Amino acid sequence: MPGHRLLHVVGTGASSTVWAGEDAAGHPVAVKVPHDVPAVAPDEALERHVLMAVRHDHLVRLRDVVVLADGRVALVFDLHRGARLDSLVGRRGHLRPGEVVTVLTPVAQAVDALHAAGGVHGDVSAPNVMVGPTGRPTLLDLGAARLVGGGPGEIVGTPGFTAPEVRRGEAPGPRSDVYSLGAIAWFCVTGNGAPDPVGRLDPAVVESHVGPELAGLVAACIDPDPTRRPSAAELARLVFDCAAAEPVEVVLGDDDDASALTHRIRAHAAQDPPPAPAGPRRGRLGRLGSAFGSAPGRLGSAVGRRVLGRTGRSRFHGRPLVARVALVAAAVVLLLAVGVGLQRVLTADARPTGATEGEARPSPPPSRAPGGATSPSTGPDATAPQAGTRSGDALLTDATGPVRDPAAVVLALSTRRARALTARDPNRLATASRPRSPAWEADAAVVERLRSTRVRWSGLVPEVQSARVVGRADPDRVVVRARVSFPAYLEIDRAGVSRLRPADPGTPLDLVLLRQPEGWRVEAVSPPSAS
Repeated sequence: MPGHRLLHVVGTGASSTVWAGEDAAGHPVAVKVPHDVPAVAPDEALERHVLMAVRHDHLVRLRDVVVLADGRVALVFDLHRGARLDSLVGRRGHLRPGEVVTVLTPVAQAVDALHAAGGVHGDVSAPNVMVGPTGRPTLLDLGAARLVGGGPGEIVGTPGFTAPEVRRGEAPGPRSDVYSLGAIAWFCVTGNGAPDPVGRLDPAVVESHVGPELAGLVAACIDPDPTRRPSAAELARLVFDCAAAEPVEVVLGDDDDASALTHRIRAHAAQDPPPAPAGPRRGRLGRLGSAFGSAPGRLGSAVGRRVLGRTGRSRFHGRPLVARVALVAAAVVLLLAVGVGLQRVLTADARPTGATEGEARPSPPPSRAPGGATSPSTGPDATAPQAGTRSGDALLTDATGPVRDPAAVVLALSTRRARALTARDPNRLATASRPRSPAWEADAAVVERLRSTRVRWSGLVPEVQSARVVGRADPDRVVVRARVSFPAYLEIDRAGVSRLRPADPGTPLDLVLLRQPEGWRVEAVSPPSAS
């Protein structure tokens, strides 16, 4: 093959053969050679070259596109070695929730990078995820992006991981990739592909299969209605927040390594009847006041929101690139800069807090700072790095805690409160606010409304953007002016319908903190007073 030397076959599928080889410089590559000459649309060559510009540390790199003498088009990828995720789960039976976080967070971020460039993967599946010897995941096989939008009734994807709308013959879109990510989470915990129910699954059924940590996000991802699914970026944050990440125990087998590059199953679309039209929306949770201003962010209107409109039929749907910062699993900072049809990538290596040498651990998605990093206020109105809740909890019992590090104290109290609201447990409110105080009464009303309407929240994670002491009448009473934001999270109604609640940047509020025998607690919250 021009410019490359093919060494040996590492896998053969229905549509192509994958070779291990070397490029002209001797770098190891995987070369995917189709069996047949495809009918290439005029814009597909351009689309592949756009894909070559996408860079993410957990997305296989498409290095080259080579047209062979007989007209076949070979795709040249970086060669990755390790265990295929489907093989790994098959040998172990299932992964722990923390391992799912380590695998799925960076893979979702990689899918988001592809979507940001206007692409759609089209075959996100366990066989197309390679887990390296250190537990580092990589999403493989960008060849599906070349095949989406094929003839009517043609399915491109892997059974158990393909979205229902794609199985019905629709072209893959960003939300079908998100369905596949949810199916991967289901597979990692159960060992089976996602179920194929006629309608939306009961949340209790989902939880009985995948456990409470993953139930909310999995249900949202595999929702039959694509518009109800989160985006890949939102999913990455939800996964990261659902459980503490832990290293993946990798078990290698003889069928692993580069054979995982491609796992393509093609079949004619099943003649399933069209799904019944969605019924009327359930009543939404009404206006809920809250002690921390309006929590989360603006809990004053707990109204769900569809975050994106209809999925486009083109895999390169013209979505504009936006400037964003993505933190990836090996703690590599990826800058996706604005470009014309392409992405420019800047990376810098860093080791995540708590990771040992050789272990791959996910770093927080863009809206999160690494847990455990603490920093005291450095000025009268210091912007607050996200203080770790462990150090914040210690400061709650320190007589000078709010003065020493107001951001850490506010984050610790806000996190405790978020956990109480998520659990809908009024007894836990006392860990954040003084019982029977104005703050406690307001949050107790929120909990009661959640319980009575059978609505619950998932992925509620506060972030302190700023905090400073503005008053101290006596040693046991401190007023902290803080702005607490909340990234997007899930709202799940009594029918199990998951809606993505929008992020809220928060607004500055004055928190009156009183020192109690058990530590500092919130007494009241009010708009900032003149100071």
